[in-house]
Amino acid sequence: MDGHEMTTASNSTGRVIRMALTLFPLGLILLGAGSFVFYFNKREQTAQRAIKYAAGLRKELNEADLRRYQEVFASTLSGPAGERARTLTTFMESTLGPENMGYTVRTVLSKTDHDAPPMALDVEVTGAKKPRDLVVVLDSFLPELTTTDQAMVGRSAAVFLNVAHSLTGLAKVRSIRFVAAQNVAAIGPYYEQGVDAQERISHVLLLGPAAAASDGEINTALHLEGRGVVLLRPDIAPGEGGSLLKAATALQQQVLELAERL
Repeated sequence: MDGHEMTTASNSTGRVIRMALTLFPLGLILLGAGSFVFYFNKREQTAQRAIKYAAGLRKELNEADLRRYQEVFASTLSGPAGERARTLTTFMESTLGPENMGYTVRTVLSKTDHDAPPMALDVEVTGAKKPRDLVVVLDSFLPELTTTDQAMVGRSAAVFLNVAHSLTGLAKVRSIRFVAAQNVAAIGPYYEQGVDAQERISHVLLLGPAAAASDGEINTALHLEGRGVVLLRPDIAPGEGGSLLKAATALQQQVLELAERL
């Protein structure tokens, strides 16, 4: 090979190397971008499948379920006090869960008593446009004191569960989060473990014994001071003929209206 041929071969090799150095990072960028697109598309498809599955389990508000939930609470609350927390927490978790209502249930456990049942749990209908803006329906489902109206606790829990079932898979503008806490004392730990710093709570609808707590107690527990969050206390009382359906319907409509705000 003469000098000219060697120079030509060297130039060709140089061009190949320079081209490789140019194209290799570009290929990595394109590969990375493709991976992100694939990831987000797959996540979106998974989310859509979850929503469709949950929507298939959606159930209209009805008297039969309201009565059934009330009967469970009446039976449990009239039994041994030591069994109430575990029994009712398990009931709330399984009723809201994937097999019954299609929700993914998150639980808040005690940091000190690892054998205790969850202090609180939540489920969410994630918003389509403002997923980090939350409308929270908060129910405390254990009597705070022996003087607490146990029938009221059962009514509130029944409405809470019935409305949650009627909205599963029904995405609105904002996210709707249903939070079931054993008592008011469990709201603080729920905030610490269950609320992300970037989430914005606009409204909290208080049911059960939590509705009897002061605004100051709720704002302190959920760290809502100075944030303009509106606390609401829906009237959960039997309507005409002792029916809870009217109260459940009113709560459902109120939640939907709040979740549709832009």
